[in-house]
Order: sequence, then structure tokens, then C-alpha cells
Amino acid sequence: MATPYNLVVVTPEKELLSEQAVITIAPGADGELGIMAGHAALLTELVPGEVKTTLADGRTTSHIVISGGFMEVTAERTTILADSAERADEIDITRAEADLAHARALLADATAGSPEAAKALQEVQLSEARIRAGKPAGR
Repeated sequence: MATPYNLVVVTPEKELLSEQAVITIAPGADGELGIMAGHAALLTELVPGEVKTTLADGRTTSHIVISGGFMEVTAERTTILADSAERADEIDITRAEADLAHARALLADATAGSPEAAKALQEVQLSEARIRAGKPAGR
């Protein structure tokens, strides 16, 4: 069994997870990041997507969808500071699909390269991640 480490996932409103984990996969700006005990110190930006974690007892947590944020890896712990987050089993798929349609409409209406287009793209990515994670086959 891999060596466990402390993992904390927090938003400005609440702490979603504080557990011993053996591996965490998080959505980084340049692709997915895999973290295990002994990983080099790191501070990186996270993009909208799904954080997947295997806890020290070998079970997988409810996947957590984040809207973006930061991840800090130190010798003592890994901390994910998310702008907002929700557990996969708490996602309302109907609402996520409506949010996706709205975000796609905003993206279509936005001028390419504008701040509005960038925000709309983030909303599309978040809605898609929520739908993937919230559907039973996505877990």
C-alpha cells in the first residue's frame, strides 16, 4: 500500500474533505496532476474539473468537482483551495445541463479573446465536469 498523506479540500464557505489519502488527481492548467506522498513541493493553479482521491483505506471518495482554485503540496499535506466545489453525489444533473446550455450561449455571443469569452469558457468547462461527475457512469 502506498504511503498516506494529509489531504484537505476547502472553499471559502466550507471544508469538503480532510482525510488521509494515497493519491489525488486534480485538474491543472496544463493537464491532470497526480499527487502521492513524497511529491515535490508545489503551488499550482487548478482549472474547472474533477478532483479524484483514493483514501488511505483504499476506497475512493465521492469525486469533487471544483470551479478552479489552487493546490499547495508540502511535506506535511496537500491543500486544495477551491473557488467553489461540490461532491459528485450532490450534483443536480438537470441544473448542470441547463447551466451548460446557458454557458454555451454566452460563449457563442462573446467576442473571441475577450474576458467574457474566457469566463464563458470556464463556465462551459465547469458545467461539463459537473455533468460527467454527476452521472452514475462518471463515477
